[in-house]
Amino acid sequence: MDKRALALAVLVAASGVRADTFVRVITQDAAIRTGPGGDFRTMKTAERGEVFEVEERGTRGYWLRVALDDGTSGWVFGEQVATFEVTDEGESWLTKALRSIRTSIFGPSPVPDANVELSFSAGVLGGEGLFLFRPAWLVDPYWSFEGFIGQSPAGQEDFIMGGLGWTLRLSPGALVGPFVHASMGALRRTPKADVFTIQPKTQMVVDFGGGFEVTFRGRITLRADYRHWVLFDQTDAQAAEEFTGGLAVFF
Repeated sequence: MDKRALALAVLVAASGVRADTFVRVITQDAAIRTGPGGDFRTMKTAERGEVFEVEERGTRGYWLRVALDDGTSGWVFGEQVATFEVTDEGESWLTKALRSIRTSIFGPSPVPDANVELSFSAGVLGGEGLFLFRPAWLVDPYWSFEGFIGQSPAGQEDFIMGGLGWTLRLSPGALVGPFVHASMGALRRTPKADVFTIQPKTQMVVDFGGGFEVTFRGRITLRADYRHWVLFDQTDAQAAEEFTGGLAVFF
């Protein structure tokens, strides 16, 4: 440790102000590895300007263990980064508390780097239970094509449904990522075995609405949806409201 760094550490300790050490990538890119050495696997490639908090200095070579946004940690070679310190002096207790909550609970949205989303949701449709699987192909961070297939075990009928639509994310990468959606498809209505007054039939379905996604540490993304559904055929039309929540996985 040089004299300036030692003096800063002594001053911070004496003043009671907490200091955190960070590194900024100064090369074109830098490999974040699973261990302190070039023979360890690369788990992430950081770009110039990215900043990470330092958790530990390696015991061999000039390697630093840094905290990643998804709650994990990795090692970066010290020659590829510049270190600096940040203190919490002058910050209000509310600012400190909010930052602590965000960094300890929430993680970065995987949407900007993802190509595929697999969502599993459960809830209600028109007051009846609903289970849906929603696979999606992300064209870019804003637009995606999203399909759905699911079942609603209603009181006297079983609904099997499927279709395709689009999703527009209004703020990709945000802590709470809102989106709007519309889709269309078909629904097969089959009466229960003990119901003889209802005939099986197939209807078209159209739905539109929106929701939001929130990502927690460990890349766990929770999703909530609201949709207005219209079920119709040549002789009948019905409306129903969907309220669902579930887990989304991105690749």
